[in-house]
Amino acid sequence: MAGPVQKAALTIEDGETLSCLFNPKDYSVTKANSWEAKAAPGKSAAKPTFGGGQPRELTLQLLFDATLLTPQMSVKDVGAKLFGAMNASKNEGGTKNKSRPPTLTFTWGAFSFQGVAKNLTVQYQLFRPDGEPIRADVKLALMQWDVEGPAGQNPTTRSDGALGAHVVRDGDSLASIAYRAYGDPTHWRLIAEANGIDDPLRLRSGRALSIPGIDG
Repeated sequence: MAGPVQKAALTIEDGETLSCLFNPKDYSVTKANSWEAKAAPGKSAAKPTFGGGQPRELTLQLLFDATLLTPQMSVKDVGAKLFGAMNASKNEGGTKNKSRPPTLTFTWGAFSFQGVAKNLTVQYQLFRPDGEPIRADVKLALMQWDVEGPAGQNPTTRSDGALGAHVVRDGDSLASIAYRAYGDPTHWRLIAEANGIDDPLRLRSGRALSIPGIDG
């Protein structure tokens, strides 16, 4: 991965948050629409008919490196957890009792994207003498999960004052908490400032966070 890398996080639904390194020059967001043009007799071209839109897709290249993150990190275990997130382990219930893979939330600073894994490639690059990998180059494609946006009020309509508190659970990030509270993950800085949090990637499970209101 060329260029400077920054710390980021990948949170598995109802699971843990995996710290990783991210090259900010190497991600893309795509959006596709479906159009159909039926041939008409006597016409050189037909007017396209809009058939609907597809969810956004985020393509990432992430680096998991035990020498740059934490020596205790098992890159092999990280790979297993990522491939595990491709399995249909979440039961949505209902009459059809369908299952699906868990959502993944990528967070880098103020940027957050929640989606489901569409493609995953893990390339192991460096190894210890016993064959244990210490670096993994991960290519991940996510498809947007909540295309409708969260339920609740528009944050610009909320009044001053605190909205309440949130008890941090395993897998939570400031961006995901802001998404649930305001409908916009980029408001995570409000929560960080209100609670004196310097490192947004380090949240202690069980801690109660104050959720401030938004002016306007």
